[in-house]
Amino acid sequence: MNQNIIKLTILAFIVTFFSCKKYSSIDSFLQEKAQKGKFNGNVLVVKNGETIYENSFGFSDGSKSIKLTNQFRFDLGSVYKEFPAVSIMQLQEKGLLHIDDTIDIYLKDLPNWSSEITIKNLLQYTSGLPKVSWDKYFGKGESVTDQKLKNDLLNLEELEFKPGSDYLYTNYSPILLGQIVASITKQPFSEYVKENLFLPFGLKSAIIHPKVPYSDRSLMAIPFDENYKEDAYKATISGVIFSLSAKDLQNWITNLHAFKIIKKESLKFLSEKADFWGNIQSPLGNVTWKNGRIKEHWHHGEAGNFECVVKRFYDGKDVLIIIVQANRKRKNVIDISDEIKSILGY
Repeated sequence: MNQNIIKLTILAFIVTFFSCKKYSSIDSFLQEKAQKGKFNGNVLVVKNGETIYENSFGFSDGSKSIKLTNQFRFDLGSVYKEFPAVSIMQLQEKGLLHIDDTIDIYLKDLPNWSSEITIKNLLQYTSGLPKVSWDKYFGKGESVTDQKLKNDLLNLEELEFKPGSDYLYTNYSPILLGQIVASITKQPFSEYVKENLFLPFGLKSAIIHPKVPYSDRSLMAIPFDENYKEDAYKATISGVIFSLSAKDLQNWITNLHAFKIIKKESLKFLSEKADFWGNIQSPLGNVTWKNGRIKEHWHHGEAGNFECVVKRFYDGKDVLIIIVQANRKRKNVIDISDEIKSILGY
């Protein structure tokens, strides 16, 4: 009996020793990045539901007066597109739409080409819609608004290609998906998300801003460049500017993979990419399944000087989640997450 206790004590010591060593290695790696000006942001690493590393580096804004903490929210960039996609699948599960429906059924005031585009085309970026002309407005210092984006669509005479025949990543896809949700539920898309995605699944600090610059900067990481100049672009767009903490993102991806938000079949569909070559993403970014389980899910996003990556791995035994958020873009959050994964031996 005493020998068993001794063995367990030794085993616990070994596990604790190597865990502390890996924690220290991750921290040393990130501290060096931060000291060299190569990282300003938050990092969260969770294994099997337990936080094994969490830290904040640098400042919340260009004034360098307030340091980041784990309570701060960061904009998601393209990662936000998971929310309108999941909302659509929730409505399909309720029988309120079908992904093969054409979008003119729900969005009545778009040009004739809307009768050729299906919801599935929007989800998989095969609609033929062009990219949003952000530079047309930002380049002149103008604010991008819902109405300006709507006018651009109303003036669009032809699609880039026949829907379903090619792939083109465009922000019009998640924007229109959100509008379809609003049309069906008779409430703003942002309200639907709060009621059906944020509050029920523990995304306690998540916010959808109506505009940037933010009217309320409290606990908001503000993006700035290498000279600490804050981003100056302006936008007033409904249901697009998602800001979440790392903990919010952990709760999101954990509940999503547990099939608590949408069913397994729905998640499998959102994992599918359009059948074309090139740099193609699914609505969830990049997802790999094995034996009925998601082996790997990673999604990268950026907006101005915001950059983030969310990664979840399952090796048949352990679940590892790595979240890296930056408000001073150095185009390295993917590399940072890969190095953390390597340190942990995955």
